[in-house]
Amino acid sequence: MTRIAITALTFGALAVAMALGVSWFVVSPPGERWEPAVNSLALLAGITGIFAERWASQREQRKQALESIRLEMTRNRETLDGEAFSVSSRGRRVYPRLVQSAVDSALSSGALSPHRDADLIDLLHRWRTAVASVNRRLELTEMLVFTSASDEKAEQFHTALHSASSFFQGVRTLLDEAQATLDGPVRP
Repeated sequence: MTRIAITALTFGALAVAMALGVSWFVVSPPGERWEPAVNSLALLAGITGIFAERWASQREQRKQALESIRLEMTRNRETLDGEAFSVSSRGRRVYPRLVQSAVDSALSSGALSPHRDADLIDLLHRWRTAVASVNRRLELTEMLVFTSASDEKAEQFHTALHSASSFFQGVRTLLDEAQATLDGPVRP
């Protein structure tokens, strides 16, 4: 409510000042119109500057959010392509986790526009859910594997991890989609 009141007060004052400036220009004698003209142009520049600054700030915030997400996706790609998730990796191990902090930050900060970035926001929500699920599954699997006396459990997990119908294959596909979307042509 305070923000709305401040915005209304600011634009109201600028509108009144602009109306007074134009009125002053109209009633001024022909030789004395420079001052009201300059005053009116300064007010017009101030009003335009407010919108231009907000637009530039939102654009910069969006650009930073997208770059952070790109870097995070690259890091997740390196994790999934790393030694811990390779076919040759066997036995009990603690797996690295996927990260999602840049996605969380972009979604919660409002850096992405619900109108312009609707498809990207939907994709990032799906990615966020998948990352949370992967990390939770890894946590549960590690507990099972490390608390079990059988090496058979670790081998069963390894087989499930690398099967064609594995949940991790779906996560890799979603990561491919996200990276393709982020690396594609981005509208300013």
